[in-house]
Amino acid sequence: MKYVCVLAFAMFACSACNKNNNDNTTVNSTDSYFMQQASYSNNDEISAGAIAASRGSYDSVRIFGSMMVSDHGNAESELDSLASSLNIAVPSTPDSLHQAMATQLQTLSGNVFDTTYIGAQIRDHMITINIFQFELSSGNNQQIKNYANKYLPVIQMHLQEAQSIQQKL
Repeated sequence: MKYVCVLAFAMFACSACNKNNNDNTTVNSTDSYFMQQASYSNNDEISAGAIAASRGSYDSVRIFGSMMVSDHGNAESELDSLASSLNIAVPSTPDSLHQAMATQLQTLSGNVFDTTYIGAQIRDHMITINIFQFELSSGNNQQIKNYANKYLPVIQMHLQEAQSIQQKL
């Protein structure tokens, strides 16, 4: 019994030591991955949103595209500042998959454009929500987690709006 108490105390003391050494400022691999993926997501949405704002056939699609440019533009500006303060490099362009999607969107029009764009928005926002939730559960840096916590509800709202538009197309 004496050894169990000593072992329990030692485990408690070690966990307390780890908490003292980890002041939530260290950037772990989850934080780095999140920063890169969040930046890609923002750049993807800005690029596709600009196309939708001009090519959408329904007002709701054009308005949604404009909202993506505005909301993700603001999110990317904040992310760029955060990344700079933490000396983390983040991308400044969409990823190759979304560059290809932008090229495809440029060739579409009418209902085909709207359904393709909104379908992609739903998929992308679902993926992004998972990335943000993973950061909140496994990330370490509190500033990065604060960013994720701030923008997760915005992304969830975007998903709901895209789903609502899809039902009307």
